[in-house]
Amino acid sequence: MADVAQAANLTRATLYRHFSNRQTLLKAIQAEALTRAAETLHACRLDDGSALEVLRRVIGELGKHGMRFRIILMKASDSSPRFLTQRDQVLAPVVEVVKRGQREGDIRSDLSPDWIVTAMASLLIAAVRAAPTTKHSDVDVAELIFQTLVGGIATEKPKN
Repeated sequence: MADVAQAANLTRATLYRHFSNRQTLLKAIQAEALTRAAETLHACRLDDGSALEVLRRVIGELGKHGMRFRIILMKASDSSPRFLTQRDQVLAPVVEVVKRGQREGDIRSDLSPDWIVTAMASLLIAAVRAAPTTKHSDVDVAELIFQTLVGGIATEKPKN
């Protein structure tokens, strides 16, 4: 809590007035992250363009929020069943994008859409966790994630 207070330019007393303990603070950050992700996905125009174009936008936009929510990603929130269930609900529209891409022949149909979206989320999390050791911009990281993901799921190499 002391580190969070210092990072937020608050006193510990002020932080404790809002959040009684570390767990309460982390839950609030998780809730905010999920809300931001849902809003971001809505803004990504999931019905506009091919599934691969949509995935590129989703990765780029979600990646922009990664560092803001790094604290929950570093504290292994991805192992919390409650958080994972909520994350899956937020990402459900992306699963539908993947299914559309499979129907249209752009995405391999031998892979589960849920698995593809889990792989995408895992790559985003890995990028945030590795951020302090990389010297890439957000745009570079988003493109690297997209190319890594699409290299494994696309039926043919995507056009840049």
